[in-house]
Amino acid sequence: MTLPRAVCPVCARTVALKPTRRAGHGSVTDHKRERKSLSLCPGSETHLPYTEANAWQLEIPALRSGPAEDGDSLRLF
Repeated sequence: MTLPRAVCPVCARTVALKPTRRAGHGSVTDHKRERKSLSLCPGSETHLPYTEANAWQLEIPALRSGPAEDGDSLRLF
């Protein structure tokens, strides 16, 4: 699965789009205009269509929670 990234309509910064219930649209993630600012950009949580996405980011793979595949197991005691 890939995640869309689009330009914020207010600050023109490339940010991720979170999925929404509305088909074909995403919500701009919360972000700040300036790094050290305490207030969020007014463009946060704006709904944009996926057609405005300018990049697609691969999803981070889930961490493996089972034992090692090579047969080695950890002895706790």
